[in-house]
Amino acid sequence: MGYILPIVLAVIIFLRISKLNHKVESLQEQILEMKKQSGSNYVNVVHEQPVLDSQIASSDVDSPVLDNIVQNQTRSKTITVSNKPETESNFVIWMKENTLLKIGILMFLAGFGWFVSYAFAQQWIGPVGRITLGIVTGALVMIFGTYRLGKNETQGIAFSVLGSALVVVSLLSGQYIYNFFSSGVALGLIFIVSLYIALISIAYSTEKLAVYGVLLSLLAPFFSHSTNMDLVNLYLYLGAVSFAIIWVSVFKKWTILNQVGITGILFYGLPNFASGGLTHYNTKYFILFTQYAISLLYLGVGVWGLVRNKLKAGTDDLYLAIVNTVIILGFTTAIVPAVYQSLTIAGWMLVYTFSGFFVFQKTKNEKLFYVHSLIAVFLLAIATSIELSGQTLVIAFAIEAAVISIGSFVVTGKIRTAEAFAGLLIVPFMMSQSSIMSSKWNVGIIHSDFAVLLVLVLVTALLGVFYRMNKGSDTSSDIRAHQILFIISSFYIYALVWLCSHSIIKDNDSAVFVSLFVYTIIGLITHFYGLFNHNVVLKKYGMTLLVLVVIRLILVDVWNMELMLRVITFIVLGIMFMSTAFMSRNQKAIGN
Repeated sequence: MGYILPIVLAVIIFLRISKLNHKVESLQEQILEMKKQSGSNYVNVVHEQPVLDSQIASSDVDSPVLDNIVQNQTRSKTITVSNKPETESNFVIWMKENTLLKIGILMFLAGFGWFVSYAFAQQWIGPVGRITLGIVTGALVMIFGTYRLGKNETQGIAFSVLGSALVVVSLLSGQYIYNFFSSGVALGLIFIVSLYIALISIAYSTEKLAVYGVLLSLLAPFFSHSTNMDLVNLYLYLGAVSFAIIWVSVFKKWTILNQVGITGILFYGLPNFASGGLTHYNTKYFILFTQYAISLLYLGVGVWGLVRNKLKAGTDDLYLAIVNTVIILGFTTAIVPAVYQSLTIAGWMLVYTFSGFFVFQKTKNEKLFYVHSLIAVFLLAIATSIELSGQTLVIAFAIEAAVISIGSFVVTGKIRTAEAFAGLLIVPFMMSQSSIMSSKWNVGIIHSDFAVLLVLVLVTALLGVFYRMNKGSDTSSDIRAHQILFIISSFYIYALVWLCSHSIIKDNDSAVFVSLFVYTIIGLITHFYGLFNHNVVLKKYGMTLLVLVVIRLILVDVWNMELMLRVITFIVLGIMFMSTAFMSRNQKAIGN
């Protein structure tokens, strides 16, 4: 009879805790009622504080008016403290609510597990009874949790999670230990449990419980070993779950469900990216098209989220778009034949291009245009890199960057958006370094590396002209995007001059003289053009180029040239520098 005392104590403690919870709930209701009554007066109290202070100063010490004012000030201060913005995370806040309840649930789980283990060891309950006991107990606890959701959200969530966990553990025990259920049956039963959790979360507008239900539905195939079953059925299940997740997220505006859902799809897709188990023709293409349909669903909800949130693109939108793109690329490269991979990726590029255009048309916000447009650019780069390589790829990237930049201006009508997309030229700029250092320049100038540098000169110059034409006249001292592109274009021109002169002229000193002579002419022209037209950028650019030519002469070339060529170089360049004194019209006045 010794076990009776703990049971009695447990009952007494439960009754005391229930009574305490009832008191706490009553106190919370009273506080909420007080907030409702004082909420309409709070703003006025705060703004009338100077008036109250003046009333206190002009009132008698023992007057009833003073007592009312003091009471109102005290109440306003209390309300101010109670309405202080919360700085703690949602998880910490949730843990602080009914902490004893959560500890009690963990203790109950541990005690129930020990009791079941002891009952199993003593053969008190047979296999069927054991599984039935767990399922029935869990179902009753879930029902009780649903009942408590209408009265106390924290308690309802806790008991619903506890009950569903008991049911799932019992089902998995019946599958693994006693082989009562097949993997498909266990998957279906766990899905029913997660569906029930999702439905009550919608009914009671409980986002935390909805996230738990989504996690349970996504982990069900893993727990039930359904990942080893027919992949067709697995992806049909994932498609149904994804559709349900997206519907709930749109209906209740819970975007976190989409993040959880797309993460689960990525989790199941990673093993198949290598296509090790996707050998059957019909199976792998069914999985591919099913996954493409799922990706389209998440793309659609991502577009809807951007259109709904017109002010900015949140991290949930970015995460959804990025993970969805990884999944698309993973399944495309794993299943689609190499011959059609670039075409397939280009098709997805068009889809993302259209979605970016649609988002901009609905929001008129060019920043939101970047979210899907940059993904489209990335997919275009992947498709291009599959088809091309070497110098041809560099040329293609440069042309595509220019087309994308101009196209973004056509869509948005804003030159700032086009200038932002000009940053894509960084990729061909970096790749062009191999063309500058190529050994082909030792044998001539007509080759692919010359074409790369020439295309980069033309692309940057034409983009600079395009930006300049749509920017209007600008003589300010701030450097602009078109000026940066002109400067970069000139750098490639200098590289071409240097490489071509050394390739054509076999004497190195003569090639250096020709190159520096050309640089000096360009520097003088740009300097005086900026000086006469009050363009500070061009004036400084020309002077900087001339200074670099002089530094190069003094530090490098003066020690390497033959005496005669050294004399000619310094005399010619010296005459050019001295002649600038006779070229300006009232140079001092203009310069100042």
